Amino acid sequence: MVVTTIALFYNFVITMNHLSKSDCVEVGYIQKPHGLKGEVILAFEQEFEETFDELELLLIDIDGGLVPFAIETESLRIRNDQSAICKLNFIDTVTQAKEIVGCKVYVFEDEVIESQDQGVASVLIGMIAFDAKFGEIGMIQRVDDFSGNLVITVNNPRAEIMIPLSDNVITAIDELKREIHLECPNGLIEIYLE
Repeated sequence: MVVTTIALFYNFVITMNHLSKSDCVEVGYIQKPHGLKGEVILAFEQEFEETFDELELLLIDIDGGLVPFAIETESLRIRNDQSAICKLNFIDTVTQAKEIVGCKVYVFEDEVIESQDQGVASVLIGMIAFDAKFGEIGMIQRVDDFSGNLVITVNNPRAEIMIPLSDNVITAIDELKREIHLECPNGLIEIYLE
């Protein structure tokens, strides 16, 4: 495998034999290539978002062994609370990136940063969304963070409705009843229900 051969030239060759999965935590997997220069999309559990903010090295499970790959300086970009784009050293083409698609990603256990808060997504997912004009519109299935802009996806019997959240849109949140009340901009919900 080309990727394994490339990794052998890496500075961590000596430590590769000593890397044990018992000292590591599985945090996600390589989802797919991104672009033409070997970047990849990493999918990870939301609880590891803060961990990915600080990472310099990923351990990728290739053929049952952990192979260390340095993340190129300033190349890690968080897309949302469950995925990131990054460029790994020695992965320079789409072909090389495709070779590691589906591989599990690990980090050293002591590099995991515990999330300090419950996270907006975990609070909102499963809540019933109500609009001032339409009443109950459905249950929140997903929360995405697009460069700091939260967007909820509401499962309505007629369509999936995506609603950008802001202080102007949210009128009330009742965590006990698991409800969020919104005043959506005119025409937003209609676009999805036509």
